Amino acid sequence: MANLIDGKLELLTDKNSVFVQRSMSSAGVSNMSFVKVAKVSEIPDGTMKHIEVDGKELCIANVIGKFYVIGDRCGHENARLSLGTLTNTIVTCPMHFSRFDVTTEKLISGAKLEGSGSDNMFAKCPEEVQKAMKQMFQQIGENQSLIKTYDLPVYEVKVDGNDLLNQL
Repeated sequence: MANLIDGKLELLTDKNSVFVQRSMSSAGVSNMSFVKVAKVSEIPDGTMKHIEVDGKELCIANVIGKFYVIGDRCGHENARLSLGTLTNTIVTCPMHFSRFDVTTEKLISGAKLEGSGSDNMFAKCPEEVQKAMKQMFQQIGENQSLIKTYDLPVYEVKVDGNDLLNQL
C-alpha cells in the first residue's frame, strides 16, 4: 500500500484487486509511463486478476506465461470479467456467458441466458408456476439477445522481472 505523495504513484492493493493512480504533471496531465500493477507470481497460468489504473477497471490474464490486459467490464451488461473463467485465450463472462479472446479483445460469442437449471429448480412447483417461470426465462432470454455486446479495449503490458507493468 502506498499513497500519492509529491505527485508520485499511489498503489493500493487487497487480495484480489490492485488500484493504481498515476502521478500527475504540474500541468495536471497524467504521466503515461508504464507503472507496476502486479507481480507475475500473483497471477498463475490460466488465471485472471482485477486491477484499476487511473479509474479504469482492467483484467490481467495469464495465458501460458504470456500476460494480456483487457477491459474488465463485459461489453454486454458490464459484469466483471475477472470473476469469469479463462480457457486458453478465451475469457467467459460470469453473468451471461459472453466470450472474448484476450489476445485480440474481440467478441467470440454473445450473451446466453441458459436459465441456470430453471427446469429442475421449479420441478416441485405446481405446473402453472413451472409454465410461468419457463415463459419468463424465455422472455428474458429474448430481451437479453437484443442487447449488443461490444469488443473489449486492450492495453499494453510488459514483464520486468517479477513485475507486470501497464500503460494505458
